[in-house]
Amino acid sequence: MQFYHPEVLYALILLIIPIIVHLFQLRRFKTEYFTNVKFLKKLSLQTRKSSRIKKWLILATRLLALTAIIFAFSQPYFPTNTQNSKNVETVVFLDNSFSMQALGKKGKLLERSIQELLESDFSEKNITLITNSEDYKNLTKENLQNIKYSGNQLDFKTVLLKATSSFSKDTSSLKKFLIISDLQQNFELAIDKVNSEIDIYTYQQSPERKENIKIDTAFLSSEAMESRILNLTISNTGNSSQSTPVSLYDNDKLIGKTSASLEPNSSANLTFPINDPEIQHGKIQIEDNGLLFDNSLYFSLNEIQPIKVCSINQEKSDFLQRIYTASEFDYTSFLATSINYNALNDADVIVLNEIPDLNEVLASTLSKLASKNKVFIIIPSTENLGSNFIDFLNTLGVSGFDKRQEVEKFITGIKFEHPLYQGVFDKQVKNFEYPKVQINYNLNSGSNIILSLQDNQPFLFQKGNSFIFTAPLNSKNSNFIQSPLVVPTFYKMAISNVNTPPLYSYLGKENKITVPIAVNNDEIVKLSSEKISFIPQQKSFDGKIEITTNELPQSPDNYSVELKDTPQMAISYNVTREESKMIYTDLEGAKNLQQIEDLNEFFISEGYVDEKNTFWKWFVTFALLFLIIETLLLKYFK
Repeated sequence: MQFYHPEVLYALILLIIPIIVHLFQLRRFKTEYFTNVKFLKKLSLQTRKSSRIKKWLILATRLLALTAIIFAFSQPYFPTNTQNSKNVETVVFLDNSFSMQALGKKGKLLERSIQELLESDFSEKNITLITNSEDYKNLTKENLQNIKYSGNQLDFKTVLLKATSSFSKDTSSLKKFLIISDLQQNFELAIDKVNSEIDIYTYQQSPERKENIKIDTAFLSSEAMESRILNLTISNTGNSSQSTPVSLYDNDKLIGKTSASLEPNSSANLTFPINDPEIQHGKIQIEDNGLLFDNSLYFSLNEIQPIKVCSINQEKSDFLQRIYTASEFDYTSFLATSINYNALNDADVIVLNEIPDLNEVLASTLSKLASKNKVFIIIPSTENLGSNFIDFLNTLGVSGFDKRQEVEKFITGIKFEHPLYQGVFDKQVKNFEYPKVQINYNLNSGSNIILSLQDNQPFLFQKGNSFIFTAPLNSKNSNFIQSPLVVPTFYKMAISNVNTPPLYSYLGKENKITVPIAVNNDEIVKLSSEKISFIPQQKSFDGKIEITTNELPQSPDNYSVELKDTPQMAISYNVTREESKMIYTDLEGAKNLQQIEDLNEFFISEGYVDEKNTFWKWFVTFALLFLIIETLLLKYFK
């Protein structure tokens, strides 16, 4: 015989209570006889003997009734003696996502689920276990004990597909699929299951409290060194006001601290000024007793590498040098007659400043660089443009330099929503002192116009990574370089194609991160933290490496990008905040899904055992019978 709830049998120790009470009632007393009542002695002995028998019988019925009640609650059953259990195929999905860190009645949901599986009778059932990160054939206790949290969250469709592929094609076998999860809504459980060949069971793990404070996101409001500000959003999902300290760390060094006061179901925005040139192992920390993983957010802020700008000029021009200063840019300038091609090939941004034509070598070099994702800023010349120059522009998809117009025009149109001007203007300016041009070209710009002339012709437009002016900017032709627009325009054009690694990426997603590290053909980089080191998928080009991560890493942390075991920079990973929403699927009214309240309920279901929920009814009957006998003894036994 086995028991559905064997822990209830510990209540058998309560049987000692009626025994102790009975023994107190049977204590011996010294009898004193009086001369005038000696004739009652014989009658008294007979009555006492009868009373003692009655008490023993009542004790027995009470003990038997209490024992039957305890056995009824433990729900005994006999395992099946048939061979049906060998024809049962079992697949279990154990959700090991970070939302299973929530505290239930008996501890963290994942740890408690693992413990229940370890305590259940699964070892002889040949179970296949699926988690968000690993699959296990023929599940063992060692497999369960090695399960860790994973930042990857599979949805129901993916899990069901994996489970279906794990089952055999034997139509005579009984196929059981058990889902152990908190069933957050992002799991997308299909309540109306359509695959009738698989019996789906759900064991929903529920947290005791659904109040939680979480760090939602962090971002920089400015990339400029002198004005970098780290912005945070922290939210409260509870129904009561909460407050929490917010700390900013670089490794273990505290570099900033504040506090956040949060109203029920609200969020707060906080800011930290960033004075350090780099924070490679940054972490934002709050204090909260809800979910633990979203109390921390890892980020990496690497030192900004100067952007290499190379300007090729027809004549000496110094306005670009005043814009591209040494703190953020590595600026070099050459005349068209004396070009350093090594510097040109190494440049991130190339400015062609009023060059009427290109020699063969320069034209060939620029065409090759155009295919390498370089940024070109092209300012035409007032002189007649040569064929090499026009051919190069045609390779960029630009035509129309043969349509010259010598009419004074004002620059009146500004596309405020263009990325070039995002964050430049507090509001749309209407009383602007418009700059003007004397000569311009009517170019084929497409629709991506940034600045336009009064006749709606383009003055500056974007074509891929190239920015093309339609008029010369020298002082004889235009006063644009004296305009307030010139600095943000040229600054934003130069940084438009800078791929700095993000502050952080999310686990469980495909992340493509470009890092400015030059390697040889046979060199590779690896990602390392204090807990793990691995080689990601990577591709090198033009002095950069594109790192692609997907299944690894699985834990949130700061990771060093190492070349020859030497740290070069850092990237960070966090768990997606979808896991923090604590919105769960309501299984009420679910069709074709069997909900269980305990794992033992699953392992004594059809196919595993023949006798189910039978013997407890007999023990309830016995308990009632013994209580009736006790009542009869008390009433009729004298």
